[in-house]
Amino acid sequence: MADTPPPPDRPSEKPTEPTKAPPSEKAPTSEKAPTSEKPAPSEKAPEPASSRAPVPPRGGDAALPLGYAGIIAVLLVVAAIGGGLAIGTIARPSPTPRPTPAPTVAVPTRTPVPTTDPQVFFQQLSAGCATEQGLWVVANGGALLRYDGKDWAQVDSTLRTLTNASCDTGTVYAVGPVGAVLIVDDRARSINAFDVTVEDLRGVAAMSQGAMVVGTQGMVQLLSGGTWQPYASGIEEDLNGLIVFGLESAWVVGSQGISYRLEVAGWRPVKTGVDVTLRAIAGPSIETAVAVGDGGTILALSGLTWTKVESGVDTSLRAVAAVGSTVWTVGDGGVVLTVDGGLVTAGTSIPAKPTVVTRVDIGTTCSLTSVFAHGQDIWIVGSRGGVSGVWRLRDGKVAERWGECS
Repeated sequence: MADTPPPPDRPSEKPTEPTKAPPSEKAPTSEKAPTSEKPAPSEKAPEPASSRAPVPPRGGDAALPLGYAGIIAVLLVVAAIGGGLAIGTIARPSPTPRPTPAPTVAVPTRTPVPTTDPQVFFQQLSAGCATEQGLWVVANGGALLRYDGKDWAQVDSTLRTLTNASCDTGTVYAVGPVGAVLIVDDRARSINAFDVTVEDLRGVAAMSQGAMVVGTQGMVQLLSGGTWQPYASGIEEDLNGLIVFGLESAWVVGSQGISYRLEVAGWRPVKTGVDVTLRAIAGPSIETAVAVGDGGTILALSGLTWTKVESGVDTSLRAVAAVGSTVWTVGDGGVVLTVDGGLVTAGTSIPAKPTVVTRVDIGTTCSLTSVFAHGQDIWIVGSRGGVSGVWRLRDGKVAERWGECS
């Protein structure tokens, strides 16, 4: 029902204001004595004689009234302040400015003398990768190292907890617990560190324009266009390793032997036939790859089929790299293996003749956590306790080694 308009003679409803009395009828705000009864100034109570006794002037000085003395004192203070302003910061120094918070971007600084000083390797190095400009190694609770082909340098002394790394031609991406991400621009020599999630990040893969990271509780994040965004839902297992070929083409592996393949429709679970934790995966294409994990597990992929390869070891394999037709994998106890024939062409199966797995001795029992190719060489990173080592292999043999890990 429509509202009934008010009668014409009804005044509009406005907030009621207090009624003001006419000036002639305004009530007094307080009761005051009649003017005629107010004591005159001259009737002020007399002061004691001692307080009114005049003070004789000092010899030759003319006495100034008390009021004049106060005025002169004020003028002297004003003159002093004016003089201070005229003099500047000497008379009135400005407060020391507070330092502004340090930005997240910092320019790496080399050690005073670039060197292979073993002190650089007295920390738990965890992973490495290479750009076109140099080779980088990150630490789990240590600093950031760079190798320029001649010398090792600690380019950033900040203690960081990073467990995996991946490089493209000019950028380093590293990840760690509680969503830690480190991005190093090797061309501009700048570092950007921040957090993207509360989950622990365990794997990272550099892409042509950004990166993809994986972690606990099915966490998948994509860096694209300078922003991070969730890139999976419905995955509950911990994810440890991945390879990426595009925004709609990737593999991830993780706990309980799980693997997921990224397709146009989303992430498809693919059974592996094992229930151990898978820690890393590498390969040249979405249909051909090798995954490794606990208990010496090696799996070869052909299309959507995983086939187990006998490794000959029962220790955890923690990293893998595909170099041409050969796969390199490393793990606990200084284990280094090469797998020939493990990269199976899609649509075929593992040949009747077993895939050849060869163990390579690099002279260490330290836990090896990273392997990657750079130029003609294979690089391996490992540690044990508070010491670490880096190995450079050529033609299957150790060509050079650094650090105290043995």
